[in-house]
Amino acid sequence: MAKLIPYPETLQFREVVSYVTRYMRYTTDDGRKQMPTLQFIGTVKLHGCNTAVGYQRDIGHWYQSRNRILTLSDDHFGFAEHMNPIGETFLTEHILSHHPVIREHYEQGNTVIVYGEWCGNNIQGEAKIAIRQIRKMFVIFKVKIIDHSSISNRSSMNSEDKYKYRRHGFWLPPHDWNSIKWHEQSVYNIFDFPTYSIDIDFNAPELSQETLTEITNKIEKQCPVGNYFNQNGCGEGIVWIEWDQTHGDLTFKVKGREYSVINSPSLVSISPPKFNNIQEFIEYACTKNRMQQAFNAVLEELQFTIDTKDFNTFLRWLVEDIIKEEKDTMNIAHIDAKDIPRGITSKAEAWFKQQLKEYRKRFRNK
Repeated sequence: MAKLIPYPETLQFREVVSYVTRYMRYTTDDGRKQMPTLQFIGTVKLHGCNTAVGYQRDIGHWYQSRNRILTLSDDHFGFAEHMNPIGETFLTEHILSHHPVIREHYEQGNTVIVYGEWCGNNIQGEAKIAIRQIRKMFVIFKVKIIDHSSISNRSSMNSEDKYKYRRHGFWLPPHDWNSIKWHEQSVYNIFDFPTYSIDIDFNAPELSQETLTEITNKIEKQCPVGNYFNQNGCGEGIVWIEWDQTHGDLTFKVKGREYSVINSPSLVSISPPKFNNIQEFIEYACTKNRMQQAFNAVLEELQFTIDTKDFNTFLRWLVEDIIKEEKDTMNIAHIDAKDIPRGITSKAEAWFKQQLKEYRKRFRNK
C-alpha cells in the first residue's frame, strides 16, 4: 500500500547559518574554531504545487502532493490525471533504462521518490508569473531513495553508509537524475533551465547577502524558466542546495519581494529580526502572501469548497505556519505562541472575507 513520503520544509538562509554554526564548526590544527565554506547550487524556484511520483517494485507506483496521496478521484490540480497514463512507461523507458543507480535501487526493492513542481497554467490561482502562461508541466527537482534492507551492523558503517541507511531515506546526487525528462509529455528537469553556484564562507555569511539578493532580483525581474518558453514575466525566487558535505539535506530558499511571506527590508537575513512588541511582529509575519498561502492550502484540504465557517481552519493553518517559520524570531522577541491567534485574528478575518468574496466571483465566472 502506498505511503505518503512528504517533502521536507525548505529553510531560510538565517536558519542555515544557525545550523552550520551549531553543527559544522571544526577546530583547525592550531586550535582555532572555524566554520566551513560550502558550495551551494541554485535552481529556479517555481510557483506551483509540490508533487511526487513514487515507485516501489512490490506495490507499483503512486502520486502524492505535499500532504496526501492522490488518486484520479481525489486529485490535485490534475497531477494524477496527467501522470497516470504515462507513469509506468516513464519509469521503464525514461528512468530505469538510462539511470543505472536508480535501476539498482529499484531492483533491490527500495522506494524511489521523484519530487517535482506541478506548475503552469492556472495552478496557484492568479499569480502574476511567467510560467502561468505555459501549459501544465511536472518539473523534477530532487530524487530520494528509501532503503528497506534490514541492517544489523549499522555501528560498524562509515559515515557515508550510515547516511544512506537512514530511515527517512537519502537524496541522490544530481548527476544520477538530472537527465530524467520527457518533454513530449510535459515532464521537465530543473536542470533543463539555468542554474547558479555560490561558495558561502560561514565565517562571514554576510558577505554572501548581496550576491544572493542580486540573483534573486534578476530571477524575479525575468523568470529563466519563462524565458526558456519565450514567455516574459517574473519568477518567484531561487532554491539553494548543498550537495558535497550534507548530500542535499542543507537547503534554503530566497523569494523575490513579490512572493516573500514576510515584511522585511532584506530578502536575505543572517539572523532573526528583532521586535519591540507583538504588533510589530504581526506586521512582519502576517502578510498578504502568507495569508494567500494559507487560503490556497485550505482550499486543497476542503476540496476547493470554502465558506465563512471555514475561517477557523484558515486561521489555524496561518498560525501554525507563522510559528513554524518564525520560531527563532519569536524566541528572541519573547513572543508566546498562544498570543499569535489573538494578535492576528482581526487582520486575518478581514482579509479572509475579502478573499472569499473574490474567490466566489471568480468561481461564478468560470
